[in-house]
Amino acid sequence: MKKTMAVLLAFVLVASLAFAGGGKETAPASPAAAAPKGDMTWGLKPFEKQQTLRLAFFTGSPLSYPYLFADKLGVFNALNIKIEYIHFTGGPAMMEANSAWDMGSLGLGGISLGLAKYDNLTLIDVNDYEENMAIFARPGSKIAKDPANPANWKGVKCVYPTGTTGQTVLAQYLKSMGLGLADVVSVNMDNANGLTAFNGGTGDVLVCWNAIALAADDYGFYRVTDSGKLKLPFPCATFVQKKYLANNKQLVTTAVAVFHKAIEWVYASPANLKQSAKWYFNHCEEEGFLCTESVAQRTMEWYRGNTVDQYIDLFTRTSADNAGLYTKRNLLQIEKDIMSGFDFFVSEGKYSLADRTRILDEKRVTNEVALAVKAMLGR
Repeated sequence: MKKTMAVLLAFVLVASLAFAGGGKETAPASPAAAAPKGDMTWGLKPFEKQQTLRLAFFTGSPLSYPYLFADKLGVFNALNIKIEYIHFTGGPAMMEANSAWDMGSLGLGGISLGLAKYDNLTLIDVNDYEENMAIFARPGSKIAKDPANPANWKGVKCVYPTGTTGQTVLAQYLKSMGLGLADVVSVNMDNANGLTAFNGGTGDVLVCWNAIALAADDYGFYRVTDSGKLKLPFPCATFVQKKYLANNKQLVTTAVAVFHKAIEWVYASPANLKQSAKWYFNHCEEEGFLCTESVAQRTMEWYRGNTVDQYIDLFTRTSADNAGLYTKRNLLQIEKDIMSGFDFFVSEGKYSLADRTRILDEKRVTNEVALAVKAMLGR
């Protein structure tokens, strides 16, 4: 975490350009974290008429929370933007209800579903990379005593949300021992309910993430591994309705820029990090999401949000498709990161190679907004 914090702080120090609305380049201004007291526009030009953005918000997952932090700071109010939150605790449910929101942020399981099945949506932003997607066993169990022994895993009951990156992490760990998902019994439960059931005696293995994973640590369950240790940090990202983007590009661009400047604000000082953890905890309490003040603080320390410069880089840097077997085209770095997880779902039969090709052919992941943010900032 200290290494990541250092990197983030380094990016904050160089993020010294602000921007004004309307897509016009402006002179350099102070970074968001150092905005003059009382001026919460962060150097952005407010809209003349109030704008409304319906935001699908992933409760308990820090991937959505920089929007809330900016709102709490008064940034959206200063810019004359009203945020209407629609709360979810799972990506598939968010996708199914996409007619109710304009923009929505979620993990790779929901991302894959959105790209493969919902042509009315386009992916425009990366929110973070999930390193705290963890696998737990009960202390004293045969798995806890010898987690690398494949014989200890055969037939065990694993509790996790199917169709998510939790399933991917479990499958990858099993693969390292020469096993597959068919060698275990899968029990489908969402992130929070899975921990409640596991704590009550259901299952032998639990897969969960973010605050719930940290709560599992606090309960004393044995952390077998996680996506960070397995070097499988999957991206979380934001979709927007295509028609909404076409009609509200300046608003969408401004909201995305504020999101990443809010990340820079969080890690600009220990005081900001502490305040963000407090807001995170209070929101979880309001929404009835399992959390403690300690878990909230550690969640924000774990969070791998992207600065403005990191965001632009992921949506502009290109290289050859690392799958190799499917295409010889160049992909955006964010496309490669997403496809690394999507390919797992293809291997499990959830999606097809035709789906993969169509997603890339139709450019369902677009850097249109990233380029607009870059132009606004003069980067």
